[in-house]
Amino acid sequence: MSRLRNIETIYNDALALQPGERAAFLDRVCNDDSDLRREVESLLAYAPQAETYLATPALQQAAESLAQDGKGTLVARTLGRYQLLSLVGQGGMAEVYCGVDSRLNRLVAVKVLPAYMASDRERVQRFEQEARAVAALNHPGVCTLHDVGNEDGVHYLVFEYLAGEPLSERLIKGAVPFPEALEYAIQIADAVACAHEQEIIHLDLKPSNIMLTRTGVKLLDFGIAELRHPDMPDTTDATGTNTGVSGVRTPGTLGYMAPEQLEGRETDYRTDIFAFGAVLYEMFTGRRAFPTKTSMETPTVPPAVDSLVARCLAQNPSERWQNVSEVLARLRDIRATQ
Repeated sequence: MSRLRNIETIYNDALALQPGERAAFLDRVCNDDSDLRREVESLLAYAPQAETYLATPALQQAAESLAQDGKGTLVARTLGRYQLLSLVGQGGMAEVYCGVDSRLNRLVAVKVLPAYMASDRERVQRFEQEARAVAALNHPGVCTLHDVGNEDGVHYLVFEYLAGEPLSERLIKGAVPFPEALEYAIQIADAVACAHEQEIIHLDLKPSNIMLTRTGVKLLDFGIAELRHPDMPDTTDATGTNTGVSGVRTPGTLGYMAPEQLEGRETDYRTDIFAFGAVLYEMFTGRRAFPTKTSMETPTVPPAVDSLVARCLAQNPSERWQNVSEVLARLRDIRATQ
């Protein structure tokens, strides 16, 4: 079991890197274990080439898909009143389908817990916890949950269908023009502030979980969120660490995790602020925040933005902004001076 978890950790970390960075990473972490490297590389070869809508990559889903060779999807099946039209994304905790609501005649996104996970009580609890988190949020910048269901052992969540592109896809083209990036930043911060007001920590803020739509940004995927409200029990252990499912610590995504999350220490709202800073850095510069210096190193970004992002990315949580509402207010001040 320990080897499986080791493969899972290496696979997830490698998948979070750019394809050209993976070989050097595997050289470093696999050392002379050729079997370990071969297993990870076989899974990477099968994995989608880009992170997709509401997807969280993980080894178990990839291994299951590899074994099935793409068979067994739910396309054309009906769950409740939702007919599944096409598979649009898949990850460690879910498969996501474009579907149609037969009663209201509208497109929806249906997130399904794969059948092979349905007997895992903790994974089902995590899936239900995501539904509780999103249902608690009423904000234009958070993807809306329409329905929750379970049919013949298939657990599913129904979200609004979003037409647009993930921020990760937009960033392939390079940095976002400053006025546009600043507007996105304000909208993302506003959505995160709403979550924090409801005592929900996202823990996986990254460009692929931010959708750019005609009406503005939408924050996606609360699959590993921590719920701090006493009426919303979560899977956080006694030390305050989010352990995810089966007692395995949920790592988030390499490159956007704050040091305390990366090291398995207690997380709080400032953990999201760090990830938000990494997203801002990438939007404004077109480059990943790590490994780099925290300075923007570009003349097109005002010094006020440079210092704001650097404070988000402080290694010590006590040196960061202490709540995202402060960041939001500062961003709005910067916009007012442009």
